[in-house]
Amino acid sequence: MSIQKKAMQPKRSLLLVLAALALIAAVWSWQLFSTPKQQTVDQRVHDIASQLRCPVCQGESVADAPSGLALEMRGIIRQQVLAGKSDQEIIQYFANRYGEGNIVWVPQWQGFTLLAWIVPIALLLAGCLFLFLVVRDWRKESALALAFATTDPRGQNKSASGTQHEADAELERYRVQLEQELAADDPIFRRSRTEAN
Repeated sequence: MSIQKKAMQPKRSLLLVLAALALIAAVWSWQLFSTPKQQTVDQRVHDIASQLRCPVCQGESVADAPSGLALEMRGIIRQQVLAGKSDQEIIQYFANRYGEGNIVWVPQWQGFTLLAWIVPIALLLAGCLFLFLVVRDWRKESALALAFATTDPRGQNKSASGTQHEADAELERYRVQLEQELAADDPIFRRSRTEAN
């Protein structure tokens, strides 16, 4: 029965990893599909403005900044939304005007900046996979070591007390051998050993 439980442990680990990946995929898909398809002009203006950094206000987006420049930028965003431009075109307009590193708050899902989104996710998944493989190997090694420790060279199982007795006897042999080697090399150890006897 215990062998059957040990065989089920790697399967449980695999099922846990698969369940975690399914949960992550469910959260991402919910995030992807939960955004409303039809946004009002005000919602689009706010969403686009929140992706842009205010050039004069420290640490604030254009959507939240109280400066006159941010108000003017929100007006330009509104005009471009009403003109039918896409979010990416509007953000690119401001990136061309102010510089992408200075104005764009969040890296866009295009070109080279797509790596800023994909690489951390890929590294996280690779780390989880590596951790899973290491833990699985550790479990296999410990199961093999336990099986080897409970089996003698003739393939018969040893009792727990017999294994403990043999381990104690082996430790005693090593202790005696160590004392003999130390006594041969060190006269102080030889003297303290004879005094103890």
